[in-house]
Amino acid sequence: MEMEGSIEEFSVPEVVQFLSLHEADGVLLMKSMREEVSFGLKKGKIAAAAYKGEDFFHSINEYIIRIGKVSEEELIGCTGRAKELDLSVFQVLLQEDKIRAGDLREIISFKIQEIMDEVLTWKTGRYSFDAGKVLYRHSTVSVELDPNALVMEGMRRIDEWPQIRSVLPGDNVALRGREKPEITVELGNKERKILEKFSDGITVGELVKTVGLGKFQTYNAVYKLIEIGLLERVEEGVKGTEIEIDKRIIRKYRVPFKAIFKKVLLIGFILFNLFFFVRFKLDKFEDFISSVKNVVQRVDKY
Repeated sequence: MEMEGSIEEFSVPEVVQFLSLHEADGVLLMKSMREEVSFGLKKGKIAAAAYKGEDFFHSINEYIIRIGKVSEEELIGCTGRAKELDLSVFQVLLQEDKIRAGDLREIISFKIQEIMDEVLTWKTGRYSFDAGKVLYRHSTVSVELDPNALVMEGMRRIDEWPQIRSVLPGDNVALRGREKPEITVELGNKERKILEKFSDGITVGELVKTVGLGKFQTYNAVYKLIEIGLLERVEEGVKGTEIEIDKRIIRKYRVPFKAIFKKVLLIGFILFNLFFFVRFKLDKFEDFISSVKNVVQRVDKY
C-alpha cells in the first residue's frame, strides 16, 4: 500500500491513524521545511522513529548519558568495541550489562513520543508511505507502540503548551529558588530530577539539555515547580536576588541630564525676558543682565 500527499489535506493524526487501522508495514516519511521525520511501522504499530533537521533532539546515545545510565567514557569504550566486533553499540551495552533491555525500550519509547510531539505541531509539509521498507533492520531492542495513544498524548501536550509558554516563553528564561517556600503537594519524579540539576540562574534551555526529560516534560515540570512556589523566574536585569544595575552608569547619565536641564531653564528665562524687554521696552538693559546672572547662580545651586 503506497500513499503520499500533503499534510494540509490529510493531517498527521489522520495519516497515522489510517495506517494503524490498516495494520500497515513500512516506513512513513514526513517532511516540512528543513525537518524530516520517519516512523517505522510493524502491523500498524510504531516500532521506530528517526528525526533529521534542526538541532532539536538529543540522540539516544546522548540521552543515555544524560539520564545517568552510562557514563560518557563507558559509551566511548563500547562504541569502539562495537566497531571491532561489527555490532551495534546497543548490543555491546546489553552484552556487558551496562544497560538493561527494559531501560533501552523505555528510552526508545520516550524518543518516539518526543518525535511524535514535534511532528504534530506541523501545519504544512508532505508525507509518503513506503510499504515493506524497514527503518532499522538490525535493531537490537524492538518496541511496538500504539499510534493512537502516541497521538492522543501528543495532542494533550500541545493543548498544555500555551499555558506553559505564558510563564516560560523561551529557553533563555532564567530561574531561581524561592526563599522558605511552603510546599503543600508531593513532588513527582520529574520535578525531583529538575531540582537535582537546579542552581540559581540556570535557564530552562540548560535544564532541557542536562536533565534528560525532553523539552515538553522539562518545561512542564519547571512550570509545576513555579506553580507550587519552589521556583520563580528571574526577571530581566536580575540575577539571583540582586538587581544588575551598575551605579557608575547611573552617575554617568545623571550629570549630563542635570546640565541639559540647566541650559534649557536658562535659555527659557532669557527668551522670556527678551520678550518683555522688546514688548515693554525696559528702561535699563543693565537690570536685564543682572537678572540673568541671578538666574544662572540659582540654577548652579540646583
